Amino acid sequence: DCCILQEYIEDLDFIHNRRRAKLNSKKGKTFSMLYGLTPYSRITKKISRQKDPNSNYYYTMARTQYPQLMEIFEEFRDLHFSGFQFNTITINKNLQCKEHKDKLNCGKSIMLGLGDYYGGLLGIRDENGKVKLHATQYKLIKFDGHKYSHFTTPFTGTRYTLVFYQIHWSIKKKKNLGEQ
Repeated sequence: DCCILQEYIEDLDFIHNRRRAKLNSKKGKTFSMLYGLTPYSRITKKISRQKDPNSNYYYTMARTQYPQLMEIFEEFRDLHFSGFQFNTITINKNLQCKEHKDKLNCGKSIMLGLGDYYGGLLGIRDENGKVKLHATQYKLIKFDGHKYSHFTTPFTGTRYTLVFYQIHWSIKKKKNLGEQ
């Protein structure tokens, strides 16, 4: 199943993501895309996004460009982590994340590493400051990225990661209004 999913991910047209470049420990371009939903109705002043019929949100560019992937992601979820709810997947290529917390994630995330690489462990810092390292290659790791800081150790080769999670854009709006 992971190998089939990897084939689909390898066929994606990754572009340099300047917004996520600040998270990348490696020098060079950052290849990362958001797949799922966004509260933003426009891509540019002239280009609107497609509205999701089941919510007040809109499809991301990747969701619009690769609609068939949602069915594949849901089938993979049903086989490997049934019952887990997600509305967004971050898809990374060769991204070595600096230590950070996920501001808008709500609840647990599930991460999967794909590709031919060595290293690239996921480090998660617990409430006592202790770091636990997790092998990511073809493994599912469930963790709370909003609560615990996490990072990627150095790696060689081609490394893809998929992070499945629920994002609640209302968290951003509350923070902007000064609410906790």
